[in-house]
Formats: sequence, structure tokens, C-alpha cells
Amino acid sequence: MSEPLVKVVPTPNPDAYMFRVFETLVSSGTYEFVPDDDISMSPLAQKLFEIDEIALILITPRFITIRKLPEKDWTPLTSRICEKIVLFLSSSEMAIYEAPKIMSTPERSPLEQKIIALLDEEIRPAIAQDGGDLIYHGFEDGIVRLELIGACGTCPSSTMTLQHGIQNLLIEEIPEVLAVESV
Repeated sequence: MSEPLVKVVPTPNPDAYMFRVFETLVSSGTYEFVPDDDISMSPLAQKLFEIDEIALILITPRFITIRKLPEKDWTPLTSRICEKIVLFLSSSEMAIYEAPKIMSTPERSPLEQKIIALLDEEIRPAIAQDGGDLIYHGFEDGIVRLELIGACGTCPSSTMTLQHGIQNLLIEEIPEVLAVESV
């Protein structure tokens, strides 16, 4: 028997499910969309937003996180979402039309590079297992500013994740870090 094309995985956020796929959707990065966004760069998001009950879409190289409207039920949604994803994957269309990056990455101090490396190596993989990701917004006066996105963005346990998981690890590994702040 062959592997399913899409595996549905619940997340700690009751309003978000992760839909794992067994092929690469994008070469790198994380793309988050809400219904009011310009989604012309993402044929996959366009197809998924045909389902009115969807509040947010997060597209990563190997999974899609869908956050539904809080008052909606997952039971009828998961099969509709899986069907759209399977049809999309069979179309050979790109999930995201990735524009070449014109802006350069801002200069980072060695300390910021160390923070970002720790986030990338230790924290991002754990958050991705729950259908989320994070955006690094900077480090100033001992405070690391982060934004949790995807399933983690509105998860009831996101404050615990930020304050106890991420903050504790950063403080333990990098003495200059005093706290983590949500953006």
C-alpha cells in the first residue's frame, strides 16, 4: 500500500491542523496568508481560500498549516482541504511564485547571529512539529523580539512556549539575553 499524499496532524492549537505532504512545496522559507492578503503569488493559497472557513494558511517546504475560523468544526473541513491539496499537487503548479530576493539581509552582530543560529537549530524544528514557525524581529537591551506564526500564532499555549520554552533556552545558552518579548 502506498503512502498517503497528505497526512493530517492535529496541533496544540484546537483551531489549527497541520497537513504534511510528501513532496517539497517551496524550496525554503515560510509563507503565511490570511484572507485579506494579496495571494496572487500563491496558487496553492488561492485554491485553499476557496474554502470560506479557513482563517489562515502557513506554507512551508514540507507542510501546510491551516487555521480555521473558531466557530467552525474540523470534521467536514479536513477532507475538503485534503482534496484541494491532492488536486493541487497533481497539477504540477508551483505553491508559491518565489520572487528573487532584492533586499539584502540586515547586518547582524555576532551576538544576534548566535541568537538566530540557536533559534534555527533548536527552536524552529520544535515549533514546526506543532505546525508553526517564528519570525525574529531583533535584539535590543537584552530583549529578543519574536513573533510566533502558523498554528502557534493563536495557540492557547503560545505564551507558555514563548516565556518558558524559548526564553529559558535562550537565557541559559546566551547570558546576554534577559527576556523574550512577543511582537
